[in-house]
Amino acid sequence: MKSKLIVTILLITIIGLSGCTDISDSYKPGSFGTTEEEMKIVEAVTEKYGDMTATGEPRLLEVMMTSSTQNFVPVDKVLKYSKDSEKLYAWFIYDNFNNDIISVEWIYIDSDYSIYTFESETGEDFGRGTFILEKPDDGWPLGNYKVIISGAGVEEYVEFEIIDGETVSIPLEVLAGTTIDSQQAGFENTKTTEALPTPQSGFEAESTSGSFIGEWDSNWGDMTITQSGDKIIGEYAHDDGKIEGVVNGDVFIGTWSESPSYAVPKRCR
Repeated sequence: MKSKLIVTILLITIIGLSGCTDISDSYKPGSFGTTEEEMKIVEAVTEKYGDMTATGEPRLLEVMMTSSTQNFVPVDKVLKYSKDSEKLYAWFIYDNFNNDIISVEWIYIDSDYSIYTFESETGEDFGRGTFILEKPDDGWPLGNYKVIISGAGVEEYVEFEIIDGETVSIPLEVLAGTTIDSQQAGFENTKTTEALPTPQSGFEAESTSGSFIGEWDSNWGDMTITQSGDKIIGEYAHDDGKIEGVVNGDVFIGTWSESPSYAVPKRCR
């Protein structure tokens, strides 16, 4: 009689626990968009593109690669990543979306290989997007990459390169095209400017208050100029052209070359 009673009690206990599911979660909110850095980026975007709360057609703005973000704000604009980079960050602003799906496709151009596609639902109207690709176990293949962002009938893309060298980036003045100082915006330029070497011309290289670094319009297409070590490097649209050299005062001294050979023209030596 006692054994039957024990079995009955165990059955009741099992039935009672079978429907019990313990759940828990935790979330630490950010700054609710009120940090100085975030306010600066809102001001910069508004100055460049107008009131983001106004109605209009869907658009994707300031699509870029960066080495990291702080409170959803990019710290720089990367043109070339080192093969040792642990993470690649694609960043952009979306505007006039309404709970639409945005796709972010990562492509290895050299072999036309689609690496991965993120899909995420937007909020109502505008916001920022950060999508991260982590370093594979066997490392990054060197070469050319593309990230395509699309949704609500609009599409933008950004191309970059992974190289066997240091990451090449532009210190961000909040957003390209604005005049807000990077330190005032809360960003710090971690690259140090070393003394420039003496060019072969014999002129002495001197520092200058101006800078060639940044985005330029040229009669050969858009040009991006960066600094890598002691060199000033520029890349422009026509024939994937490049310039390399040093700065002497406010004068750039260097050579140019173009695809496919990238041989330096004799008249520039």
